[in-house]
Amino acid sequence: MRKRKVAWILTFSGILLMLSLIVLGNGLVVESSQLNGDYSMEKVLVSVKNHIDLQGINAFSIDDIKRLKRELATEEISYTVQSGSINTSVSNDSSTLPVRLTGVDHMYPLFYGLMIEEGSFITRQQEEEGAMVAVIDEELAWKLFKTVNATGKNIDIFGNVFRIIGVVKKDDTLIEKVTDEGLPKVYIPSEVILDIDSTSRITALQIKTDNAGRLDENVTNVSTALRQIGQNPSNYNIIDFNLRYELMEQLLLLFVFIIGMISIFILMVHAKNLIIKLYSLIRDGCKTDYLTNVIKYHRRIIATCFFEMTGVSLGIILFWLGIRFSPYIPSHYIPDELINISYYLDLIKSVIQGGIQDMGYVPPQSELILNATNIMVSLLFWISIVLGSLLLYTGFREIKTLNVDSNRLTLIFALFFLLSLGMLAVVAFMIKLPFILDVKSILVAWAFIFLNILQITNRKESDVKNVEKNNVSINGSDDYSEPCSLRDGE
Repeated sequence: MRKRKVAWILTFSGILLMLSLIVLGNGLVVESSQLNGDYSMEKVLVSVKNHIDLQGINAFSIDDIKRLKRELATEEISYTVQSGSINTSVSNDSSTLPVRLTGVDHMYPLFYGLMIEEGSFITRQQEEEGAMVAVIDEELAWKLFKTVNATGKNIDIFGNVFRIIGVVKKDDTLIEKVTDEGLPKVYIPSEVILDIDSTSRITALQIKTDNAGRLDENVTNVSTALRQIGQNPSNYNIIDFNLRYELMEQLLLLFVFIIGMISIFILMVHAKNLIIKLYSLIRDGCKTDYLTNVIKYHRRIIATCFFEMTGVSLGIILFWLGIRFSPYIPSHYIPDELINISYYLDLIKSVIQGGIQDMGYVPPQSELILNATNIMVSLLFWISIVLGSLLLYTGFREIKTLNVDSNRLTLIFALFFLLSLGMLAVVAFMIKLPFILDVKSILVAWAFIFLNILQITNRKESDVKNVEKNNVSINGSDDYSEPCSLRDGE
C-alpha cells in the first residue's frame, strides 16, 4: 500500500511540475507584456551605463531627444529622469517619507503599464507648461493622507509645492513584488525635475519599434542614430524587447518540443514493432503456404496492423504540427566558423567582463521586469525539464509494478492532470498572474502522458503473456491468432 501511494505521489508531482511551466510560464510572459504598457514588447530600451558615467557625460539632453526623433523618424519616444540624490523624500504638513522619484513625459504610460485609480496621468500640455503636478501611488497616498483619494492635495518635493493629479494603483502581481524597490513611487514632469534638481539626468529612453525580425535590425538602427547625434552606443545598454520576448517564449516552446519529440519517438518505435510483427507473420506463413492464402487467412490481423500504422503516422504528423517552431539564436552567438575555439573563448570573456562592468548599474523598471520574468521562466523551465521529468519517470517505473489495468490508469492520470491544472489555476490567482491555457501545449502534454500509460500497461500485459506462454504448450496456429498491438514487437 505504501509503495502504491509513493508511485501516485511521484507521478502527480511530475505532472504538476510539467504543467507548471506551460501554465505559469505563459502567465509570466503575458503579465510581463502587460506591465510594459500599450506598446508591450514592441520597443527598444536605451539606458546609460551608470558605472562609467558618474559625471553624467553620457546622459541625454532634451535636444538629444529631439534629434533622435528626427533620426529615427518617429515621435514615439519616451524618456525618464532620475535624481542623483541618494535620499529623495516628499512631505506634507505632518509627514516626510522617502520615495522613488521619477521624471517622466506624457508618453510614459504607453511604455510602462500604470493603472490609474483616481485622477489622470501627466498630460502633454502640463509637460510643456512645466506644471508643478505629481502622480503618486496608493501606498504613498495612504501613508501621507490616510486615504487613496488624494487628488487635489499638495506635497512638497525639493522645497516646491506639487499638486497631486492622479493616484496609481499598486500592482500586487508576482513580477511587481519581485521588482519592487520597497519605496513609494512619485512621478513628476521630466522637465520640471531637471529644473529643480541639479543632480537629475535623463538616463533612459524607450523607443517604439516594430518586430524587425531576428537580425538585431532595431538595435542597429538605434545605434546608428546615437552615433548621428554624437553619442557612443557602447556607453549604453540597448535592449530590443521584441527579441527578448521571443527568447522567453522559446523556452516554453522548447519544453513542449522536447516532450513532443519523445512522444514521436514512442510512436515510431510502435510503428517499427508493427512492421516487424507483420513481416514475421507473413514470412512464417509463406514457409508453408502461398502469400495470397496467408493474407486471406490473416486478413483481420493484417488490416488491424495497417489501421494502427495509419493512426501512428497521423499521430506523428499531428505531433510535429503541434510542436514545431523556428528556433532563434542571437546572431552574436553564432561564429563564422563553427570550429573556432578562439571565438568561444572571446565570447565567454566578454560575458564575464560585461558582468563586471555592469556592477553598480541600476536598470530601469522596464528592464527589471524583463529580467525578472526571464529568470522566473528559466527557473520554471529547468524545474520542469529536470525535476518534473525525474519524478514522472520514477513514478512511471513504480506504477509498472502495480496491478492496474489501462482503463483505470488512464482515469487516474486524467484526474491527476485536471487536478494539476486546477491547482495551477489557484496558484496563478493567488500570485495574480493571468491563467493562460495554451490548448496546443496542453494537448501535447496529455498525449505524452497517455502514450506512456499505453506503454506501461502493454508491457505489463506482454510480460504476463510471455509467462503464460512458457507454462503451456503452444500450437502452430497460435502464431497467427495474436492481435496486432504495441506489445507484439517488444
